Amino acid sequence: MANKERYIEVLTRILNDHYNDIKKKKTGSKERQQYIDGYLIAARALDVLSYDQLKEVIDDIHFKVFGKTIQERQQSDIKKSFQNNHSLKVPTFIREGISLSD
Repeated sequence: MANKERYIEVLTRILNDHYNDIKKKKTGSKERQQYIDGYLIAARALDVLSYDQLKEVIDDIHFKVFGKTIQERQQSDIKKSFQNNHSLKVPTFIREGISLSD
């Protein structure tokens, strides 16, 4: 049981750091993501936690950092990306209200 508690403690710290980096920099470290993936695979291989238990820990930490679920954040990111791409189709002089006639 102590191993399970220690595993969750370390996973919480790793995910918290990772999600805070994403929140600050809008992207996470690929090396850290690979480390997390390996850490999660080890939990499953060693039967420390089930898939559902891991998902619950991950979802809880994500919600604490971002204030929304993973699905809500993904939908928000998709919406922001669409809005940014859509606004770029409008020429800069129109977006910024610049008159071309002097």
